[in-house]
Amino acid sequence: MPVPYEVDFSQFELSEEQKFLFDLKGYIVIPNVLSAEQTEAIREQVLNDMERKENRTDTEKKAGIVQGSSVPGGAAEAILRSPVVKGTLKELIGPDVRLDHVFTVKREKGQGDHLGPHQGGPMRSPHFHYHYTEGQVYAGLTRMVVELNDVGLNEGGTMFLAGSHKSNMKVPKSLLARKDQYGAPFEGYEAPAGSIVFFSENTCHVGPVWQNPDHPRISILFAFCNIGMRWHRHSNVSQEVIDGLSAEGRWYFRDIWPWDNHGGTGGRNLVIVEDDGSLTVSP
Repeated sequence: MPVPYEVDFSQFELSEEQKFLFDLKGYIVIPNVLSAEQTEAIREQVLNDMERKENRTDTEKKAGIVQGSSVPGGAAEAILRSPVVKGTLKELIGPDVRLDHVFTVKREKGQGDHLGPHQGGPMRSPHFHYHYTEGQVYAGLTRMVVELNDVGLNEGGTMFLAGSHKSNMKVPKSLLARKDQYGAPFEGYEAPAGSIVFFSENTCHVGPVWQNPDHPRISILFAFCNIGMRWHRHSNVSQEVIDGLSAEGRWYFRDIWPWDNHGGTGGRNLVIVEDDGSLTVSP
């Protein structure tokens, strides 16, 4: 008998301190989410994708970015299945989450993002508006950075203008200038390989130039939002990659609607596991 796949959110919950810090700053770092074995396998997957990837733009090459790869399939599906990831996304967005976009980064010393600091300040867009209501955070478009190599403080990991996700004033132009490195009031983080950073897309942030000569920055950057929303016009995850995911991974790629008045699943947007193990998505 076909059964709906139900995501288990019960294995991890942010602590009160983590919730407080996310609300205060607009980001949190959770160290050592992935095991050493998982981290190594995913790092190898990302590097192999980069070697095979063709037709990158000059801007992508300069910034060390790959759009479209085998992620989040293969070893990288362990990220989507992580109790920490599921529990944190439930806290920041709610129980109906979709993966909107993903790209990978490999930056050698001297490489940095082509963008300067961006976002922050008052936003009415449902994608960027941050609020806290009845004990629940809501960060419409939530970014997740998976660090696959060690990141030292101010070595070139993502930097944030803490608290700007709910600022009542626009970020001054003087703070939005593109630089190689950023000091106060921007702040960075330390993260051993396998750590994950979550932040509201409306927290002003920037990817500075990588400074460590001993190893590159290797990261995967995900964007998540509510199942009824989309920010990027096109998904850069191929259907081939999506079709190869388990029911748990496929759940993040349901159709973009939260409710069906006429459907046979009680209105819910589900992944159905059929008798033969095949998946029916958003019936």
